[in-house]
Amino acid sequence: MKIREKLFLGFGLYLFFAVAFGILAYKDLNTISTHLLHLETADDITNTLLEVRRYEKNYLLYGDADSLEEIGKYLAVLKDSIAKIRDEAARNIGEEHVAKMMLWIAEYEDRIGGLGKARSEQERLRRADRSGIDKRILALQLEEKVKVEQLRAVAREVQVYVAENSQAERSDIARILKVSSILLVITVGLIVILGSVINSKLARSIVTPIKNLERITKKITRGDFSESIEVRGEDEIASLGESFNQMEDKLDHAMTALEETIHKLQEKQARLVEAEKLASVGRLAAGIAHEINNPLTAVLTFSNLMLEQCLKDDPRCDKLALIARETTRARNIVRQLLNFGREIIIKPEHLNINNPVVEIIESLEAQEAFQDITLTMDLAGDIPEVSADPAQIGQVVLNLLLNAIHAIERPGKIHVATRNAGKTVDIAIADSGSGIAPEHLNKIFDPFYTTKDALKGTGLGLAVSYGIIKKHGGDIKVSSEIGTGTTFTVRLPLHG
Repeated sequence: MKIREKLFLGFGLYLFFAVAFGILAYKDLNTISTHLLHLETADDITNTLLEVRRYEKNYLLYGDADSLEEIGKYLAVLKDSIAKIRDEAARNIGEEHVAKMMLWIAEYEDRIGGLGKARSEQERLRRADRSGIDKRILALQLEEKVKVEQLRAVAREVQVYVAENSQAERSDIARILKVSSILLVITVGLIVILGSVINSKLARSIVTPIKNLERITKKITRGDFSESIEVRGEDEIASLGESFNQMEDKLDHAMTALEETIHKLQEKQARLVEAEKLASVGRLAAGIAHEINNPLTAVLTFSNLMLEQCLKDDPRCDKLALIARETTRARNIVRQLLNFGREIIIKPEHLNINNPVVEIIESLEAQEAFQDITLTMDLAGDIPEVSADPAQIGQVVLNLLLNAIHAIERPGKIHVATRNAGKTVDIAIADSGSGIAPEHLNKIFDPFYTTKDALKGTGLGLAVSYGIIKKHGGDIKVSSEIGTGTTFTVRLPLHG
């Protein structure tokens, strides 16, 4: 339900109760007005009846003929008034009682008329001859006395019915007022209760989603996209929630893409820094190597000449041999420095990388480099060719294999595999050595950084290999676990 519809419904309920209460109140007021008119008429009937009794009393006391005439007039008015409210009186005291009241009025009228005739007869007898008249007058007086008592009894009956009708009208008015008061209290209570419920639900349906929106917005400003707005219903708040969730998803994707871009830029920056570092170290190493290469050559030449001239039983032969051996080792390091300092020149050709891998492994096997090491190979048969320099790739494979051989405590295992990874062709070399600590992984490609003994390496093999692969547009990844081993993965692009 839309918010506008909810508001219309809430105000509509208020309006409905207001109109309903207004109609009921108007109906009750109209009923009270009608009863008041009936009560006024009933009071008029009571007053008319009182006038009849007053003139009745005057007539009975003084024998005034005018009073008898007035009684007749008021009786006519009394009958007309009762006729006007006959239906209402029948509802109040019953149709049977109304009929009896009309009969009692008619009987009263007859008796008052008969009483008048009796008094007229008495007056005529008094004026006539007196002989035998006293007894007749006495009889008429006795008859008058009985009629008066009957007349008063009839009048009392009429008064009772008139009073009952008036009392019934007053009771109806009191009842209607009481019902109206109760209805007013109930209506006000319903309006207050329903109003509270409707306003509470309406407020929750609007305020709660807005508070959730505010809370999630604050989380998003902190970079937390883990929570979305729960969409309920089909109103404007639900539509806003759906739009907000879509915006949050797009913003999350944008932030993810931005983070990936920043990560790539950081990687490229790291590569540029690494390349610049390698170039600087290379220039420094080349300068140093060039300066010390000639003295080393002289030392090696003369130590070999002296060694040739030395007798076998001369104790100096061992020392000369040590000098020649260490000088040779120093010259090899210098040559590596010179090679590291030179710019790597790639001469690419279409190459199946299985070929340099096999050639290097066969040359090392011939030198018994894999003694006490179990070597396994898993070379892909349908691997595509890449554009690469076979000599340089062979140098990389050689450096990685030598690095694995030096890392293994015999007996050990080395596994070499090639595979087609879709956009790249990979060479994976895994060893069962002691592994590389996590804090050293980001330094292993730095020049001269090594965790091996001084006699096993100079720390240039991985740096040179890294530079060669980067020249080919590829990458070298390493994964290692202490106590389990290390795996180097060379990735060469299919279109180098």
